[in-house]
Amino acid sequence: MEIVKLEATRREKTGKGVARKLRREGLLPAVIYGGGRPEATPIAIKASDLKKLKHHSGLIYINVEGEERVCILKEIQYNYLGDVPIHVDFHEVTFGETIVTTVELEFVGTPIGVKEENGVLEIFFREVEIETLPRNIPEKLVIDISNLHAGDALHISDIPVPEGVKILEDPETAVVVVSETEEVAAEEGEEEGTEEAAE
Repeated sequence: MEIVKLEATRREKTGKGVARKLRREGLLPAVIYGGGRPEATPIAIKASDLKKLKHHSGLIYINVEGEERVCILKEIQYNYLGDVPIHVDFHEVTFGETIVTTVELEFVGTPIGVKEENGVLEIFFREVEIETLPRNIPEKLVIDISNLHAGDALHISDIPVPEGVKILEDPETAVVVVSETEEVAAEEGEEEGTEEAAE
């Protein structure tokens, strides 16, 4: 599991004016909550560190002025256009206690149904919610879809997970489907009709 380390400073003042000043200085307002602490900790991190956090599902070690806080990323908030990050939420973890977080899905291979059967690949989930101990958080879940034929579906229950990791989504939910094109469906219908006539 990849571990990300960040440097942070405490924010004594909060509010829109303070947040704008921080962003002008190349910093991003953030907050750490959880970890059994009674109050959240307002902090500021370098805006340039944001690229370390995107698509990261594992632990994040945040050095807050000499105090190390072990967290996971909960949310990156953006402006109304969705192109400028304005705030980051972290959740401090307690080792030995399970946590709920999301993890990215990575699909490898090209389905047989796409390569050889004119099927169309449809992906409905790019990440899933999991429950696990902090040290067991996978960086991502890798799924081989190369054996899927046209008309096949891969469900939540088919996703391989490491020991100690539980996916919280409905097991019967389809994650990937290789849809049949109208041409393929018509050919199969003709074949079935021919077989029935022969009988």
